[in-house]
Amino acid sequence: MNKIAKDHVIYAMSSENKPVLNVHSGDRITFETMDCYSDEVTPDEPDRRCHRINPASGPAAIEEAMPGDTLKVTIEKISLGRRALVGSYPNSGTMKELVTRRMIHFLPVQERQLEFRSDLIVKADPMIGVIGVAPQEKEVGCGTPGEHGGNMDCRKIREGAVVYLPVFHPGALLALGDVHAVMGDGEVMGSGAEIAAEVTVKVEVLKQACEGPWVTDQDQLYALASAKTMEEALKRCCQKMNCQLQRQLGCTPEMAGMLMSLEGNSEICQVVNDLVTLRFGMPLVRFLSKEGNRS
Repeated sequence: MNKIAKDHVIYAMSSENKPVLNVHSGDRITFETMDCYSDEVTPDEPDRRCHRINPASGPAAIEEAMPGDTLKVTIEKISLGRRALVGSYPNSGTMKELVTRRMIHFLPVQERQLEFRSDLIVKADPMIGVIGVAPQEKEVGCGTPGEHGGNMDCRKIREGAVVYLPVFHPGALLALGDVHAVMGDGEVMGSGAEIAAEVTVKVEVLKQACEGPWVTDQDQLYALASAKTMEEALKRCCQKMNCQLQRQLGCTPEMAGMLMSLEGNSEICQVVNDLVTLRFGMPLVRFLSKEGNRS
């Protein structure tokens, strides 16, 4: 079994990171992950301050992956730990004027349900906050999203989803972490239900280029982009999707844009990191075949 233990972590994605596992295209890997606080905040030490956050387990090198390729990562299974935690932080998130104190709230997890209070149960919907490859530039912290992936906090990256990432360096150097038992779009308080987990993925190398991260689920294709503002991130998402539709449908930018206005959806991933992340989704059927495009 190809497995990366959670004591093999990085805090920045870089081509300088040495792989802890070498696999081939078509292989499966199980990543053991810490929570975003490096498993250091516990009920016994709820006020402990972490010096390093957002560890990503890995990296794994995929032998066939070369610069200019696309790494296809299928999320097959996310197994959750028994306890999650969610936090509130002064001067953070979208409610900084209302929040005056730091608070850590622990959530028991059982049978994919989280006990927020004894009278308030939240259904688990596990997703991966950090997933990426070595970036084109020298180093990017695991808490920062970008063209390489990283801390996109996209709740569509869940079981059954497929993530497409551009390869900038030999082996790609895939790492992931920051699993959430559940998180709403935006992550508006600055925290999801942070949890340790095991994630099993299948990796495949596609010998074609990829512009930044993409995600598919059963119904949608999502173009993801990160930027300083939501407006700029959305602009990048829409431009990516427009170009993809032009290639797929053999149409003009104007026709692609009109179809996007009819069938597309602009959605927020997260608004709490230094760079915000948005996604733009279109029906997957538009990209499957010419027959599907006539539906």
